[in-house]
Amino acid sequence: MRVRTPAGVLLAAGLVLSGCATVVTGVAGPPGGPRTDATDADLRVHLAEEGDETDRVARNALADVLAYWEQTYPEVYGGRFGPVDGGFWSIDPAETDPADLPGGACFSDDVADLAGNAYYCSDDDVVVYDRAWLAELAEDYGPFVVAEIMAHEIGHAVQVRAGLDQSSIVAETQAECFAGGWTRWVVEGGSAHFSARPKELDPYLLGYLYFGDAVGSSPDAEDAHGSLFDQLSAFQEGYAEGPPACAAFDASRVYTEEEFDAEEEATGGDLSYRDVVAGTDDLLATFWDQALTRGFPGTGPLGGRLDLPDVRAADGSGTVCSGEGAELDLQYCTEDDSVRYDAADLLEPAYEDVGDFAVTTLLGLPYAMAVRGQRGLSVDDAAAVTGAVCAVGWLVREVHLGHVDEPALAISPGDVDEAAVVLLRYATEPTVVPESGLSGFELVDHFRRGFVDGGRACGL
Repeated sequence: MRVRTPAGVLLAAGLVLSGCATVVTGVAGPPGGPRTDATDADLRVHLAEEGDETDRVARNALADVLAYWEQTYPEVYGGRFGPVDGGFWSIDPAETDPADLPGGACFSDDVADLAGNAYYCSDDDVVVYDRAWLAELAEDYGPFVVAEIMAHEIGHAVQVRAGLDQSSIVAETQAECFAGGWTRWVVEGGSAHFSARPKELDPYLLGYLYFGDAVGSSPDAEDAHGSLFDQLSAFQEGYAEGPPACAAFDASRVYTEEEFDAEEEATGGDLSYRDVVAGTDDLLATFWDQALTRGFPGTGPLGGRLDLPDVRAADGSGTVCSGEGAELDLQYCTEDDSVRYDAADLLEPAYEDVGDFAVTTLLGLPYAMAVRGQRGLSVDDAAAVTGAVCAVGWLVREVHLGHVDEPALAISPGDVDEAAVVLLRYATEPTVVPESGLSGFELVDHFRRGFVDGGRACGL
């Protein structure tokens, strides 16, 4: 973030509805493993090693994804998906003999050129992956990361069959949206080889930290993949809305991926901890006053007025409204209409771990609870948590689009990513938000809905 001055310019207006990566969109995966194993008779993976765990998971995933698209492609695009004619190739740069690979544009003469990658190549209708690299990812994010990468790459095969010709960032985010649709099918029990539950998807989403473009990248770059939030949002849109929503991805979409301006380039887009805490208090007051009294383009005023809650540091037992019971890190206290936070145990670590906008996101949660409380809505149940998270997404949307009158802070590239990451890493803790039973995956989806649809999605 950066302090807004009268001469300051907000990021170009735009909505994020999607995101992922061209060469590969691998991401962290839930531990739900294969239910049964596909065999080489079911689906051949060329050069796969017998007994190799990565090849086993990849084969299971490819068999499932192909089955999914045989069912789904006619419903979305008409016609039949058909086979992937060039097949599937597993390589290990340290072991694979180049003579064992087919020639052509999809394979380099030097196996080392294929390292650290997984890709779909339309010239030969082929999927290639580095199993050694995927094994390393699986160690960090779980075996389901391998499955999701396969789902993403087959998403590119879908695009070719549908005759889609898109910019890199649109193609990559759409492929990740398709992967989200497949994942929902797995969660609902459609898969023969995998099982997963929504709560197991949190580490998968954190994998976007690895695959998102570097903060400050150009969305028009030839190989643009999208920001972390672009990719994550695309996956969640596919998961929530299904492939028909993914099919609507086109060049009219605008993303949160933005290049740094000169000021942001010098600072990396980060304010000091002290400045972001002070600026957030002012920003929240400004946003909610406008939301209640004047509204935003496309969203009329909610009505009523807000008695500004007192936002203050209250370490340890001071964050407990009653002064008794378990210590909390973040809380809205109805007794005195205050927002209390533990700087040492929550905000400062989140600032160092995630970035400056983590502070704004976290403080926005109990502040939204204060708004709910003053409007006669619940402040301590699952509806309160989802509503507050959604409201923070709405706040970010309006600041991002430049709709907030004289905001104290302006969003910099990467800030929306930080909001998603801090929700995944911190907001599932009962010391941060009231116990709701919701996973980080579900919380981030409510944030996405607020960002995409505005206040009408947040139940206020």
